[in-house]
Amino acid sequence: MKWIVERFRYLPMVAILGMLISALAATYLGVIKTFHLVELLWINSKEAEPILYTLFEALDSFLIATALIVIATALYELFIGVLDVPDWMLVKDLTELKAKFTFVIIPVMAVKFVQKILKFENSIDVLYYGIAISLVAIALTFFNFISIKEKEAKDIEKQHDDGSETRAADLKKNKE
Repeated sequence: MKWIVERFRYLPMVAILGMLISALAATYLGVIKTFHLVELLWINSKEAEPILYTLFEALDSFLIATALIVIATALYELFIGVLDVPDWMLVKDLTELKAKFTFVIIPVMAVKFVQKILKFENSIDVLYYGIAISLVAIALTFFNFISIKEKEAKDIEKQHDDGSETRAADLKKNKE
């Protein structure tokens, strides 16, 4: 049973590979949108609205690709092994991974909001959309703040730990 559980730590490789493939697809989509942007600039440089909208579409694709790479890297670090990446991409636990995800998803939502403003179909819809995005961003930030505070409290508790809670391996050693 132990062997099976130890091998299951590699199961996130499926998710990691999926995210990396999706990051490639999002990057490709961003490049296509960038070429479309250049085409719009060449043909229709007088009208800013379609150009700005296409610019934000490309930005959105690149942000999503970056988010997928960061999360895939973090999952690999958590479950598989050490990578040679910049410190800002490293995570030590799931709380840090959730924090990274939060700080990546909020700019994506902001880009979507700007796109909604550029389309400007109905002012009340834009208002509701902006309120919804703001509430989600506030909730994500709040939950991230709470998670960080809980982690800090656990770290302080570990510093003052008297060793009363132990792992199964520690209990086995104590019996011997």
